[in-house]
Amino acid sequence: MNGRGALQHPSGALYEGEFKDNMYHGTGTYTFPDGSSYKGPFNKNRLEGEGAFTNTQGLVWTGEFHGKAALGLKMQHNI
Repeated sequence: MNGRGALQHPSGALYEGEFKDNMYHGTGTYTFPDGSSYKGPFNKNRLEGEGAFTNTQGLVWTGEFHGKAALGLKMQHNI
């Protein structure tokens, strides 16, 4: 897969965004089976860079993501 597209997993997870060499690579949104999601850059199937994670309660956390690590996330407040 190369270019933009969507991939629905049997678990219910959904990726929508850019692909390169059959991997998530570029900007995209990954929606987990529980409804939470990550929106931002991907590098070879890994979360990589400045992105936003929305949890199941709708709270949005922004910051630097590096694979499974996301140190220093900040919660966005709607005032």
